[in-house]
Amino acid sequence: MSGACIAVLGERIVDFVPGDDPQSYRAVAGGSPANVALGIRRLGGEPVLLGRVGDDGLAGLLDRAILDNGLSTAALLRRSGPSMLAVCTRRDDGSVEYYFYYQGSPDLLWNAADLAEALGAARDAGAVAWHTGSLVSWLGPGVDDVLAAWRAAHDAGDLTLSYDPNARPGTVPREEMRARVESFVALSHVVKVSDEDIAFLYPGESAGDVCARWSTAGPALVVLTRGPDGVAAWRGGRQVADVAGRRVTVADTVGAGDTVTAALLVGLGDAGVLGAGGRIATLDDAAIGAILERAVAAAAITCSREGANPPTRDEVDAAIAPR
Repeated sequence: MSGACIAVLGERIVDFVPGDDPQSYRAVAGGSPANVALGIRRLGGEPVLLGRVGDDGLAGLLDRAILDNGLSTAALLRRSGPSMLAVCTRRDDGSVEYYFYYQGSPDLLWNAADLAEALGAARDAGAVAWHTGSLVSWLGPGVDDVLAAWRAAHDAGDLTLSYDPNARPGTVPREEMRARVESFVALSHVVKVSDEDIAFLYPGESAGDVCARWSTAGPALVVLTRGPDGVAAWRGGRQVADVAGRRVTVADTVGAGDTVTAALLVGLGDAGVLGAGGRIATLDDAAIGAILERAVAAAAITCSREGANPPTRDEVDAAIAPR
């Protein structure tokens, strides 16, 4: 089946991941937007990966990872500068902490002209949705231009806008990040956020309260990921779904949230509610719950494998099939 065409804009990152020896690290292609695009591809959608990428030796590693996974580099804008780096530290529960090196990286230096070129390529490819988030939405001098393009797309009404803040403590002050996140949320149609994001952005507030508030501030759907406890969703200030997590032996949690985002967007595309005239509000609560069941199953498979390695559509089908 041919799925919905979904544009994904953001950074690519080389993750330096620790090995068994504490002094041993290996370079792995990563970055939340790239992970989302890969998930969309494997789950049956048609991603268009938009990026502003460097020209150092590591850019080739990132290109190979994309091409080897059946994604295209055609819509990536080639610019001068170093690729982004992240040094990763694995916690005891399998989750990962990141420290970023981004000075001079073109990934975060978006401007109005480059955004117009990238989004023009996405529309030419038939995109019905645009997903962004993570560092490109709150870090670096390009944030204001990305937000301006987001606002223009919202006003144009031809793309469903999907956002994931993917907050990373220690990069920008909490108040600055929160203000930028809230600006994107208010102009989005779909928001995926983790309980860790909300704990950092709104210390002391209930994640459910924040999601309920966001769901009345613009988005038609707000989805909360809760690690092993699964996901929940809100529309119009009320919770409409609560899907429990699945038991799995965790290799690590890298890419789990991005897999949820990919599965959510593919599910909404399958339901025919993305793009101009697409109305997420027309889906009943049961339909939202069914999409999130698949998203949880997909994320569980990702957690069972090392790195951001999302499942195929067939693997998810097998995981949710009646036994």
